[in-house]
Amino acid sequence: MNALPIAAIVAVLVAATVACIAMGIRPRRRSFAEVRSILHAAPDLATVRSGATRWQATADHLASGALGEHLRNRLGAGLLLIDRTPGDVISNLIVGTAVGTFTVALCIASLVGVGAVPPSPWWAVAVLAVAPMCAWVMWSDLTGKVDRRRQELRRAVNDFVQLTAVGLTTDQSVEEAIGFALSVGESDMFDLVRAELTTAPGRGVPLWEALDSLGTLHGQRELCELASSIERQGMQGVSITDTVATLATSMRAGALDQLERDADRANANLSGPTIGFVVTTIVFLAYPLAIRISDAFGG
Repeated sequence: MNALPIAAIVAVLVAATVACIAMGIRPRRRSFAEVRSILHAAPDLATVRSGATRWQATADHLASGALGEHLRNRLGAGLLLIDRTPGDVISNLIVGTAVGTFTVALCIASLVGVGAVPPSPWWAVAVLAVAPMCAWVMWSDLTGKVDRRRQELRRAVNDFVQLTAVGLTTDQSVEEAIGFALSVGESDMFDLVRAELTTAPGRGVPLWEALDSLGTLHGQRELCELASSIERQGMQGVSITDTVATLATSMRAGALDQLERDADRANANLSGPTIGFVVTTIVFLAYPLAIRISDAFGG
């Protein structure tokens, strides 16, 4: 068999590996039976009707143990930001790792079968080494998503505080300023803040308690400080315009400092490739001249 069929087989197998890993990373959607059973408060019925009953039960069992506790301690409320449970994370990790390892083993077996590579016991070691690599890739993707969502929430909180401070400077009440901020802000994480605050009155929760619980859950200290100021204004009637303005100024300074650090990090990451490109270009341009000089002295 020539190189073209071998290359086609390898390309198809690699594409299948990437597709399987992507499917493993994607969160599982709830079925209609599960949603119906949740609405009717019948989780056992959802478990019976689910097509992956045993597998999900195994993942939930692992999530209730030490592994699930480690995930909750490591990711915390970040799982809520990406709308996943520890059981979903464990299920995705196991499935993605198994599928990726099996696909790589199939690729190696195909190459050995067509004679492209010689058989060797080291291929078994390579296949076993692929499993932790697949798990690491999927875990890195998960933690990357959580970090990105936390950064988005941080920006949404910053926007919310800035808009609230702007509303207070126009002689609006605290409720009007917060309503103005909620009506202007736009982002997925801002929708999280909006949903929490707009549903608080219907749940009988004061505005400052909703802000404080949201800030405590996701580690947003500024929301807790804003909640304390609003509570003090509601209980004692003191003006909080200056307090919120100071908080907004501090958050703007922190955001600018973070932007500068990100810019410096990006420049540092580009310095290596830039130096490599310059050196390669110089070598490429100087190589013909060096060859002529060497021939001249050699002659």
